[in-house]
Amino acid sequence: MIEAIHVIDKFILLQINSFHSAFLDVMMFYFSETWIFVPFIFYLFYYVYKKIGLKKTAVLVIFFSVLITICDQSANLTKHKVKRFRPTHNLEIKDNLHLVKNYRGGKYGFFSSHAANSFGIAMFFFLLFSKQTKAFRFVFFILAFLVSYSRMYMGVHYPSDIFVGLIVGVIFGFLMHKLLQFYFIKMHQEMISI
Repeated sequence: MIEAIHVIDKFILLQINSFHSAFLDVMMFYFSETWIFVPFIFYLFYYVYKKIGLKKTAVLVIFFSVLITICDQSANLTKHKVKRFRPTHNLEIKDNLHLVKNYRGGKYGFFSSHAANSFGIAMFFFLLFSKQTKAFRFVFFILAFLVSYSRMYMGVHYPSDIFVGLIVGVIFGFLMHKLLQFYFIKMHQEMISI
């Protein structure tokens, strides 16, 4: 069963990685560099600050920071525990991959911290911005998908790395939002919704 999953993983990865162009190389490289989303996140927090004020926004930032830390560190701890080589470090497959800017990532890849972080953020913001349209809220998931897809496009993660990261991120994003609501009910006798 595990061997069959690994065969499917490699096949899908090679299909995604083989569909490349100079334009996509640049675009996917920047989607993979998640710092490009920092201005967007700052804008969201500025918007939240205008709606609920500084003190409540500061609490929100703390919960958000804890979410990122949990998603990121759970992925990193799992990578060093499982020790599954990234495709770019796997002798069976690495020579068949198209690399972007010769980027190979770290040695181990299971599971993707990019996927965990981006889907954790997407779920957290999707629930937080419950007063906004669903179309607006789904943008968070579209961005998370693009970040995660870029990791496969660049050959540094198998689809299963991404899938597990997605599940972990969604779960932690959901739980952190629940804790945030619990805090606001206890401290302010109200739920927070933007």
